[in-house]
Amino acid sequence: MGPIRLLLAKRGRFLKRYLRVMISLARQRDLLAVPEMIEGVEGGRVLILSPHCDDDVIGMGGMMLRHGIEGHDVTVLYFTGTGEIRAEEARKATSLLGRFDLRFLGLPEGRLRPDGALADTLAGVIEETAPDVLYLPWFLDQHRDHLAVNELLLRAYPRCRQACTVYGYEVWTPLLPNRLLDITEHVEIKKEALSRYASQLAEVDLVATTLALNRYRSATNLHGKGYAEAFLRMELGAYVRMVSRR
Repeated sequence: MGPIRLLLAKRGRFLKRYLRVMISLARQRDLLAVPEMIEGVEGGRVLILSPHCDDDVIGMGGMMLRHGIEGHDVTVLYFTGTGEIRAEEARKATSLLGRFDLRFLGLPEGRLRPDGALADTLAGVIEETAPDVLYLPWFLDQHRDHLAVNELLLRAYPRCRQACTVYGYEVWTPLLPNRLLDITEHVEIKKEALSRYASQLAEVDLVATTLALNRYRSATNLHGKGYAEAFLRMELGAYVRMVSRR
């Protein structure tokens, strides 16, 4: 099979999985109504899975700030990002949002594999941090590293004794949300945090694209007046089952 046909075949398989999962989500009662606006953020112990050293702030910088304001115990696990530049950018960006425990695995970007050893590492972090709430890019966010992190959670799940709530956040692919967080009051801080990723801004204007999505998300409950972040909230077991259907 030639490279073009192979690419089309892969895209076709992804679209079929996407439609199957989205139909399943749409049938759930809590996803049929208008997404609920988040008032108080959940959890005293929080674990954020970030495939790259900017996904967390892109997808949930406003939510991170809220956790920071509440003084929650937040751990951020970065899977990829070789070299000190990406890690230092992450430190500078997140320092504007709160005091978090940042952990860097330093794996090569674009080549993340959901192997057994890495799944064991993730299971160990989950067991150690015992999160009330776990965040990660949602399971159809269309980047191979983002999909790999979801597969790793699927493989780590049998060792997870902690019952927790999962919030899927969006980076590259819009999700079907059941929760929205109004970040209008704090959008300038998120904008400033995004500006810390100089190495990535040289290639993509993360500030413009991220805030445009946040602006769009305000249409549902804020009448387009402000900014919001969107999430898919599910209990861990239900989320893992959805990943396994993908």
